[in-house]
Amino acid sequence: MIILQGKNLKKSYITNLIFENLDFHIQEGEKVGLVGPNGTGKSTLFRCITGEDSFDEGQLQMSARHSMGYMEQMPEFAPNFTLLDAVMEMFNDIFAMRDQLRQLELEMGSVEGDALEKLLEEYSALTHRYEDLGGFSCESRAKGIIKGLGFTDADFNREIACFSGGEKTRASLARLLVREPDLLLLDEPTNHLDLEALDWLETYLRNYRGAVLVISHDRYFLDQVTTRTMELNHHALKSYGGNYSRYLVLKAEQEMAQMRAYEKQQAEIARTEEYIRKYKAGIKSKQARGREKQLSRLERLEGVQSDKSMLLHMHEVSGTGEVVLEIRDLAMAYPDKVLFSGFTDTIYKGEKVGLIGGNGVGKSTILKIIIGHLQPTGGTVHLGARVKMAYYDQEHRQLNPDNKIIDEIVYQYDVTLREARDLLAQVMFFGEDVEKRIGDLSGGEKARVALLKIILDKPNFLIMDEPTNHLDISSKEIVEQFLEEFPGTVFMVSHDRYLLDAICTRTIVLEDQKFSAYLGNYSYYRQKRAELERLAREKQEEEAQRSKSQAKQGKAAVVEKPKINKSKVRKEIEQLEEQIQAGELRAAELSELLADGATYQDEEKSRLFVAEYKQLEERIPAWYEAWEQLQLLLE
Repeated sequence: MIILQGKNLKKSYITNLIFENLDFHIQEGEKVGLVGPNGTGKSTLFRCITGEDSFDEGQLQMSARHSMGYMEQMPEFAPNFTLLDAVMEMFNDIFAMRDQLRQLELEMGSVEGDALEKLLEEYSALTHRYEDLGGFSCESRAKGIIKGLGFTDADFNREIACFSGGEKTRASLARLLVREPDLLLLDEPTNHLDLEALDWLETYLRNYRGAVLVISHDRYFLDQVTTRTMELNHHALKSYGGNYSRYLVLKAEQEMAQMRAYEKQQAEIARTEEYIRKYKAGIKSKQARGREKQLSRLERLEGVQSDKSMLLHMHEVSGTGEVVLEIRDLAMAYPDKVLFSGFTDTIYKGEKVGLIGGNGVGKSTILKIIIGHLQPTGGTVHLGARVKMAYYDQEHRQLNPDNKIIDEIVYQYDVTLREARDLLAQVMFFGEDVEKRIGDLSGGEKARVALLKIILDKPNFLIMDEPTNHLDISSKEIVEQFLEEFPGTVFMVSHDRYLLDAICTRTIVLEDQKFSAYLGNYSYYRQKRAELERLAREKQEEEAQRSKSQAKQGKAAVVEKPKINKSKVRKEIEQLEEQIQAGELRAAELSELLADGATYQDEEKSRLFVAEYKQLEERIPAWYEAWEQLQLLLE
């Protein structure tokens, strides 16, 4: 069933057209990603959907029986309002029902007969409504969501007024998720989340019963969550079945077909125009005029509209020794907090290493120690021979906020004004753009200036702190290509898992003040971590089983073990093993089908596949548990 539908929507500001002729729909349970370059109107579309702004033309229809929620800006609260207060405020209507139920209970104790019967009916109806809204579990649900987004028990009673901007964003997200509306509108929900919170949010949204419409530049997140992708660009909206990676394939195929059709039509138009020019005044003038009329009525196809993008290239760098960076027993602590200790690692020539971990664990601190901006409390850092280092700071403190963009280049590098303009055009600063003050630029614009300066510095070792922050997807892909082609060495801190997967040959994880290294990218690290967690669980289960077995043996000395029909148990075990094998094979088949964007062309079939897969996810562990219980009977 369609929850939300827009028809022929248009929005403009004075003479600036944002979008027009937009048609879209969102169905129950759909997970839809909204993508497009910065400035194309994605957030404007959200504001119009939620009623903060209005469409100039068109109709927006929302199903009356469905609810919608969107991630609001953090509202103002009283100075003593805590995190738990802010989230639990979303249940005020439920708490009012709770008070009403208590009042009805008191009244029922003092009446009889018809009056009591009437109160009982009212109490029953209100209890059902209260239960449907999750009244019995709202506190536990709220605390679970708050913790999932990276907060701790100690944060529950912290005052909102003391929160950072990122913490307020996460609190706002928690306020939205606790009420579980039928349609979630999320605008960049992954901002300010560390990797653990990102994993939690992805799992939560994948399993979310309602529909989700999400704006995001996090490609990994979109791949994990979405089943359809809408692209807003060039004032128009296009829809593609599948997640972000599938959208890229389908878009490329569509653009190729469009370009071929356009080129074919252009060739035919050129031939027709040549015929008209040649014969318009001659013996075939009648045929020429006929073709001219046909040509005037021809519906012209549009070519593929390309977006402006950055040009970042650095094909050659000076050579270094085999060892680029050597770190020995590095430690950092402040009077009230130990960040890390015992960090030892060697980065070799040509390596591309990613450093990951939660927010505030000290990743950026390590980079600042390497470049000499901070002194460690222990250990040493040594650069190798002939290493020329460049540092990308996510806060862009290396840029002078008082400089004009062009001055930032001309004053620091041996280039003319003309050359500086040409260089800035490569990172999409054209005409009068180059006269803007650095301090007035957006985060994405500052990032582009900083990346250009790195190229002009000609380093052979890049230290990168969140290089894709504030960039839209197309710019992220250009940075990704630049780092992939960069012939030197890279040491990078990032939450951009798509980038980490594409670039890194090794991953270092900082967690609980300790370091661990994995010889692969982010996905490899996740795979190995899942294996280690599985082995730990199995070991724990074995120990628990051993303890249980020893306890049973102790009881067996006192209580005689009951007789068991072992042949019947063995038959049940065989049947369960067949059931488990068939279930796992079917789950693997469904996993492949659900990873294929073509599956989602048939909406009914895709919903059945999802339901069957979820059912198997619940049943297979239960079958294993039953199998283990039967095995114990044979011991």
